[in-house]
Amino acid sequence: MLKRLLLGAAPLMMLATPAVAAITISPSAPAGTFGNDGVTCTSGTTNCSFTDTITFVTPDGYNQVAATLTSGPALTDGQDIFFGPLGLLTGVTLNGQSFNLISTGATEFATLGAISLVAGATNTLSLTGTVGTSGSGSYAGTLNFNNVAPLPETGTWLMMILGFGAIGWMMRRNREQAGNRFRLNYA
Repeated sequence: MLKRLLLGAAPLMMLATPAVAAITISPSAPAGTFGNDGVTCTSGTTNCSFTDTITFVTPDGYNQVAATLTSGPALTDGQDIFFGPLGLLTGVTLNGQSFNLISTGATEFATLGAISLVAGATNTLSLTGTVGTSGSGSYAGTLNFNNVAPLPETGTWLMMILGFGAIGWMMRRNREQAGNRFRLNYA
C-alpha cells in the first residue's frame, strides 16, 4: 500500500512550481519574517509538492534564534497546505532542526524552540509539503534572535576556583606573618 502511494506521488512531485519565498530581517530589531503568499500548483492537480529553501545570515551580535510558522488559513481545499512529505508534518527545518508542527485542518502552526547559531554564518530554512488543487496557499513566520552569553567551560571554572583558593591562602598567610611580626616586636 505504501509503495503504491509513494509511486503515485512521484509524478505529482514533478508538478511543483518554483517557490517565491523570502526572509526579511530587520536590522533595527533582533527579528525577522519569512513567508510565501503564492504556493501554487497547476489548476486541477491534487496535492502537488513544493519545496522552499531560504537562506539568511545571522545578524552580528546574536547567537540564538527561535521561530514560529503559520499556514493559511485555507479558505478552500485547494489552498490547504500540509508541511512534510505527503502531509506527514515533518517538513520544516532550520539548519536541520525540526519544527514542532501541529495540524489543525485549514491552518497549521509550528514552533521551533531556541537553537544556537553562529553570528555572521549562513543558515538554511527548508519548508516542504503539499498544497491542494488550484492553490494559492500561503504561509508566514517569524524569527526571533537573541544573544545568550556562553557558559564557561569546565577548565575555566576550575582555574577560577583555584585562583580564589590561592588568593584566600595568600591572605591567610599574610595575616599569620603580620601576627608573628607583632609578637616578635613586643616580646
